[in-house]
Amino acid sequence: MNTLTAGWGRRGSLVLLLGALLGAGTASAQIKPIHRTTETSGQEAAYATQKHLTVAVTKFAEARAAVSGFIRQRAVHVQKQEETPEQLIAEFALASPDLVRLDSLTAALGNVLENNLNSQDLSGHIGELEAEALRAADQVAAMEPRRSLGSPDEQANLRRDLDRATQRLTDLRQQLAGIAGHAGQAYVTLRLFDEVSFPTGNRRVSFVNMPGVEYGYLRLDNPKVGLTSTAYQGYALKYLVTRGKSYFNLGFYRPVSGNTGESDFVNELFVINFGQDFYPRNFGRGRRRYFNLYTCYQLGGFILNRNSDKGNEFVPNANIGIGLEIMKTRHVLIDTKASYFVPLNDRSRDLRGVLGQAAFNFVF
Repeated sequence: MNTLTAGWGRRGSLVLLLGALLGAGTASAQIKPIHRTTETSGQEAAYATQKHLTVAVTKFAEARAAVSGFIRQRAVHVQKQEETPEQLIAEFALASPDLVRLDSLTAALGNVLENNLNSQDLSGHIGELEAEALRAADQVAAMEPRRSLGSPDEQANLRRDLDRATQRLTDLRQQLAGIAGHAGQAYVTLRLFDEVSFPTGNRRVSFVNMPGVEYGYLRLDNPKVGLTSTAYQGYALKYLVTRGKSYFNLGFYRPVSGNTGESDFVNELFVINFGQDFYPRNFGRGRRRYFNLYTCYQLGGFILNRNSDKGNEFVPNANIGIGLEIMKTRHVLIDTKASYFVPLNDRSRDLRGVLGQAAFNFVF
């Protein structure tokens, strides 16, 4: 009796599938933190109020212009502002009453992932700085009359001690002046980024609830006479979970023609896949409403069913392809893709081929 699958047991195949899904999910569950330098930390310490904002947006160009305009008009002092085609990172001082305006602006622009406001009472810290400054001033006053006394070596050592004490006193007075000058202000650290351009690395950000349906047509390269049809077609449920895009699909493909009735003939492929799409750098990065080009992969497997209902097995598969979004809005996505369907077993030659898919998803 002829068979189509061998070498992959059910247990090993399921482990491979779960490992692929969990690996993809873990890799895309992290958000890159804002790098804070020692200079940044020192600036923040001089403010009684500190705010950290992280915002993901789908219309990045407009959001960047709005945030830049806000900073230009209302920031008391800009410590840093870095811009790339995908994100904006800024650190600036803002009058405390303007924090409400900043919150309103960022909430209107997109998905606010982080909005942390920290306030601290600096009176104790100010008291410590004043006491230390007083001690440093006393040291300087005590050393000044003695700097020309003693041997040359003693005078050199005293001058070094005096310089250190004087520098310390200057630093303490600058810190006190900085705190006094920043009264009524907040130090803001803001990151704004384009969630569409980050299909991985921001899964927490871009979760969406977009179920849909998908049509698939699989044309086999080397159909086996009596065992497989030349082509299979069918439908699947496609569940889009990020705008990036990541998705699951679950469905079936059945022979277009040629079921010989033999017991070993493959009459259905029940597919279970996880996939991700990636927008290229030089073709709009998925920002357009129509005709966004992307590359894609799918990992998963299918249950191979025969006429006899015997010897059915789970076969892992991997697809790599290219796609085109016909239309994309905040609520609807229509896209198509073509990929190469490769079963990962020692008889993959009989079932591999070109897979065309067309899907419709909507926000639920």
